[in-house]
Amino acid sequence: MKLLVPTNWDPDLILPLSRLEADVQLYGVLPTSMIGSGGRGPDNIHMVENQAEGYIEQAHSAGLKFDYILNAPSMGNMEWDENTHQELLEHLRWITSIGVDSVTVTIPYLIELIKRQFPHLKVRVSTIAHVNSVARAKLVESLGADSITLDINVNRDFTLLKAIRSAVNCELTILLNNLCLYQCPYEYYHHDTLGHASQSYNPINGYYEDYCVLRCTLDRLYDISQIIKCRWVRPEDIHVYEEIGIDVFKTSGRSMSAERILNAATAYSLRHYQGSLYDIWNVITPKIGVSNSDLPSVQNKVIGPPPRFYIDNQALEGFIDFFKKQNCLSGCSHCDYCQRIANKVIQFDRDEVDEYIAMLTASLDNLSSSRMFKVKAGVRKHLH
Repeated sequence: MKLLVPTNWDPDLILPLSRLEADVQLYGVLPTSMIGSGGRGPDNIHMVENQAEGYIEQAHSAGLKFDYILNAPSMGNMEWDENTHQELLEHLRWITSIGVDSVTVTIPYLIELIKRQFPHLKVRVSTIAHVNSVARAKLVESLGADSITLDINVNRDFTLLKAIRSAVNCELTILLNNLCLYQCPYEYYHHDTLGHASQSYNPINGYYEDYCVLRCTLDRLYDISQIIKCRWVRPEDIHVYEEIGIDVFKTSGRSMSAERILNAATAYSLRHYQGSLYDIWNVITPKIGVSNSDLPSVQNKVIGPPPRFYIDNQALEGFIDFFKKQNCLSGCSHCDYCQRIANKVIQFDRDEVDEYIAMLTASLDNLSSSRMFKVKAGVRKHLH
């Protein structure tokens, strides 16, 4: 089993991961880079360039390969500016010099550029590229991709997964423990926001508002069936994907603690988890006013961790079989399967959830009313 595991750059992760019964590869990124990262914001990462090489050397010594994340969905056209382009190439040379084995990208142009000028680097296409059809998979492979991390939304579309596997020769990866909403309407905006915030030439020094996390967290709390609809995979169901021909299994959570990262990796490596699935998912805490610099924020606070849910993993035995025949993309409106499962396996404190909903609602109101800004809503600054 090939397992792709995030690192928060904690050295204490390396040895335990190397001892798992899986072929483990680490992935990670520094707080900012030329290309940026669309998975999480820079506020969750604490590492500098001159430390990265030593960390990767430690990983290699333990038998772990390293994948560097360059998966922002856009560079704001800065890749076409001559000076910035040269910085981009210099950044890729640096990545090569510190011993990185592969890179994960979203921008199609970067696949071609890297395969032409840095052919020794393996190129993995990010789930952020939304490869969710046979046609898109074939086109991405034709650009030179060695591996494709499929759009998480197709994790339970088994007819499509089989078709994509038959259509391409490159490695295929799925994401296992994300809590993104199924068919999330905030997804594109979220990745774009994070990508720009983590780019070294960002004009507002990495400042962003976590609107998308606020909103999707609120949606899950209002409707707990959304938790079941999220396209996570149980450790016990890994074999279903192996039988299709999926090559690599990826856990997410670069901002999680080392303990939680290792707990998730261990569960999937063992293909079994006794307890609450919530404990191995990548659960993101909403924040207000996030910055990678000293730029002041009106709010600049963590709202606090979301309410804990107990998701009885043992009660989900056989859960995945339903999706082998169901077309969720077109049939969701007249199906109550996820609601019935949610009622059966999810336990939570109603008062705690209601209190958190009130906090999120107040924070979102502050954003939509423009009260977060120093200028009053409806008053424009005229630029000449």
